[in-house]
Amino acid sequence: MWNALLHLTPWTWLGLCTLLLVLEVFGAGGYLLWSAFAAALVGLVAYLLPGLDGYAQAGLFAVLAATAALLWRRHRRRDAARAR
Repeated sequence: MWNALLHLTPWTWLGLCTLLLVLEVFGAGGYLLWSAFAAALVGLVAYLLPGLDGYAQAGLFAVLAATAALLWRRHRRRDAARAR
């Protein structure tokens, strides 16, 4: 499995982005939307920097997806506080 991380392509990230968007349609509350955006960004970076290894790509995705999820959570809490 770890060997598969060495062979990630921009198409892999585009596929993950598409899968996350499809799953978001079934009601994930916005979290998968931003994770899909993170996957698309990593795909763009992988396209622009073809020498970037899979471990760096996976790490970048993890950081971007976690950051996006935390920001989305904070945004949702702020909106809920305003609604009161």
